[in-house]
Amino acid sequence: MTADELDWGGQRGGDPTAAELAFMTALAALVPGLDYWLHADDDGTPWLLVSLDIVEGDSIRDTLRLDFDERGIRGGWSPACLNWDDGMRAEDALIELSAPDSLVHPAGESSIDDLARRAAEWFVAPKRRRFAS
Repeated sequence: MTADELDWGGQRGGDPTAAELAFMTALAALVPGLDYWLHADDDGTPWLLVSLDIVEGDSIRDTLRLDFDERGIRGGWSPACLNWDDGMRAEDALIELSAPDSLVHPAGESSIDDLARRAAEWFVAPKRRRFAS
């Protein structure tokens, strides 16, 4: 999948950054069907929210969300299926980043491909409280 084939959501206009595009391309190759949301902090710092809705029957039961930026990746269960926490950083949305189902990996020495691989493994791994599809 390429950026042109993706309907980028979110509150930030324009194109993804080079890092966001590389992360999305690598992650989409590993886990198709994720949603990508472009956001920016009040100071203009760009960040990417990636989400996966857990659907049962005809309704969204839960949503896994992951933030990607220059600091790395942080993910957990959305407290409201992105109804009020879309556009909020994981920390501001009170995502339980220390919970067993969460993921925190600083960018540090990791490549974007490594971060995407870690994110893909996290999105598809069984969760203790719930299970991803």
